[in-house]
Amino acid sequence: MNRRSIRVRLAAWQALVLMATFAIAGGGVWLAMRDSIHESVDEDLRARLSLLERELTKAMDAAGAEHVERRIDLVNLQATGPGTRFRISDGTRWIYQSPGAEKWGDEPIASSSLQRRGRARTLVVGGRPVRVLAATASVADAIWVIQIGLPIGEFYEALAGVAWTVVLASPLVLLVASVGGYWMSKRTLEPVARITRTARAISAEKLAARLPLRGADDELDRLSETLNEMFARLDAAFRRVTQFTADASHELRTPVAIIRTTAEVTRRRPRTEAEYTDALDRILAESERTSRLIDDLLMLARSDAEGEEFALEPMDLAQSLREACEEGCVLADAAGLSCEVNLKPACPALGDPQALRRLFLILLDNAAKYTAPGGTLRVRMDVGRTDAIIEVQDTGMGIGPEDLPHVFERFYRVGKDRSRARGGVGLGLSIAQRITAGHGGDISVHSEPGAGSTFRVRLPIVAPASSTD
Repeated sequence: MNRRSIRVRLAAWQALVLMATFAIAGGGVWLAMRDSIHESVDEDLRARLSLLERELTKAMDAAGAEHVERRIDLVNLQATGPGTRFRISDGTRWIYQSPGAEKWGDEPIASSSLQRRGRARTLVVGGRPVRVLAATASVADAIWVIQIGLPIGEFYEALAGVAWTVVLASPLVLLVASVGGYWMSKRTLEPVARITRTARAISAEKLAARLPLRGADDELDRLSETLNEMFARLDAAFRRVTQFTADASHELRTPVAIIRTTAEVTRRRPRTEAEYTDALDRILAESERTSRLIDDLLMLARSDAEGEEFALEPMDLAQSLREACEEGCVLADAAGLSCEVNLKPACPALGDPQALRRLFLILLDNAAKYTAPGGTLRVRMDVGRTDAIIEVQDTGMGIGPEDLPHVFERFYRVGKDRSRARGGVGLGLSIAQRITAGHGGDISVHSEPGAGSTFRVRLPIVAPASSTD
């Protein structure tokens, strides 16, 4: 048996809690029973004291106070009940003590020290407990202190019997409770064992497997749901990595194949200088394309590993967008497009100027590539209190509703028009989304086939400081 298992620890804790409960409850019951015994005996003693007081008063009235000690002997002591002992003090000495009462102590008690209901205490006389009540009594116009007592050994024996019963029965109860607790914890933790076995069976090749739910909507079902959500995230991440690797390999294979084929064909026979130059130009072009692709892949890989942080610094967002628009308008003019720019004079913000410039250029280049000659490219900037909205709109071919949810996915291309012939591999919008998210903003797209597309970027800005006199 594994002493560190939850099942064993639950059973041990249950036993400790029960032990503490028995000790506290048993001590509380014992004290309550003892106080109840004392209270009952004290009430009985007060009743006997009242009876004794009446008998003494009758005796003194009949005989006179000059023969007190002799008259006390004549009192009908049977009226106080069997086993009762008492003694009487005038405040300075004991003027009468029944047999056995002299063992209660020799010092008389002053009447001024007693409360109205008297004072009770438990004495041990000859090894046996005696409950003694001391109270004042008015007899024959005199105030006496009377101590009256009863043996309570039988009560204490019953109390001790209860205590021993609890002490002797506790180990058996604890044993039964511990065994029962171990069995109950085994049944309770059996779903955890099933969860463990199922989770162990889930591997990289079986990430689609999920933990079963019992439908109890308890903590274990919520644990299973949480683990299933984690497995779903791992499955999605693993699929993205697999797809990313496959797509990257596919995109890299083409330029590498072109470079290798061009070199092999060129070396088969002597070439003219122009032919060598043309071959080297093709190799250089594909090498540059491959370098850009590798840079994009490295950036996305770093962002996936959460290792890339943008260097945010105070900047003018409007100026960064204006510089990007200058290059974008050159691209638009080369593609036979008109360019309309509506920007704010200034917009203070915290950001990475180079990364944001790349973001804007990606959107402008994307709009110029997929807009037919004669179309229009529009850039607009709106500034609010806490953020800036940048919209890049084109009048190009647009994007179908089935493709809109995927445009920011890596290596995704919409139809044949967004093919390698236009110079893209489907990473630009993924990089744009990463840069936007890294600056605390978001990017979205609205498009209709044949009516163009509008990319909308929201970026937080620095709120203007309030002026003070």
